[in-house]
Amino acid sequence: MTRPAPGIADAATRQTPVAGAGLPTLLDMAANPATEGIAQQTLFDVCMDLFGKLEGSLVTNRQEFVDRYFATLVKQDEMATLWTEPAYYEHARTVIQKEVLPLYDRHCAIRAKVLERIERRSWPKYCMWAIGICLSLELFFTEGRVLRPLMLFPAVAVDGLLGYGLYYLVNFREASALKRARRNLLNSIREIDTQHEVAKRYEIFRTYTGGELLTAELQLLLASYASPNEFWNDYYAVRKADPTTPADLAKLGNKRFNGFLELHVNGAYSPEARQQRFNALFLLAHKAFILNDRGNYVLNNLKPGKTG
Repeated sequence: MTRPAPGIADAATRQTPVAGAGLPTLLDMAANPATEGIAQQTLFDVCMDLFGKLEGSLVTNRQEFVDRYFATLVKQDEMATLWTEPAYYEHARTVIQKEVLPLYDRHCAIRAKVLERIERRSWPKYCMWAIGICLSLELFFTEGRVLRPLMLFPAVAVDGLLGYGLYYLVNFREASALKRARRNLLNSIREIDTQHEVAKRYEIFRTYTGGELLTAELQLLLASYASPNEFWNDYYAVRKADPTTPADLAKLGNKRFNGFLELHVNGAYSPEARQQRFNALFLLAHKAFILNDRGNYVLNNLKPGKTG
């Protein structure tokens, strides 16, 4: 799940809209090669920015704070890119509130407990307890000789250092627990971000290819052909013509592809989306032909002069 981020690259890579043309849709942005490579801000980046503001501010109503944060985000993006995708912000806010913030609350609870233990702990107490316990043992084993000045001061210094070392080790363990909790939080957010990014791209792919509709169209097409070569000859002619009007479709004169091309002629797909559907049909047809003739199809199509 990503959104366009403000930057100089936007002006350099985005095509200037033609007068009267509509604003680009999500599919157009995803399919347009001109937008590939634009710096984008992920859900992870948005979460990190939001967490920084939550921790750096005195927040009394978090729900209201998050709403204001996204309202400001929309304004910033609109000023930078001249258009925004409302569905992105609504989806991002929903994901953050329902999936990310509970994880953040759990992390904050763990952090608060660890910090409370660290604040209650002080190195003088550790040093005094270490000196007291160690001197008691030394008195027992040396039969009181440790109380002699020449032995007492070095013993107290060593015991004090031992106490401070123990204090450092305990605090180091607590600091490691904090880092581990933070790392787990970040990994969880990255995983959520990846899941939603894959889901978004998959939905775009399904929209481009027609999803289950393309599979049904493929079955109807293949059932009407006696051989793969016959199918690929027609596929080449249809792909090359790429009809987008009823007149173009009638001129092509290939009725078996009419069902597949119906949405193309009706204007349901952009040029990029039509290309994606043709590409998906190409791959799925090869897969179907391979499954039907595992032993010979690939070798036959590798022969010089073969179509497909």
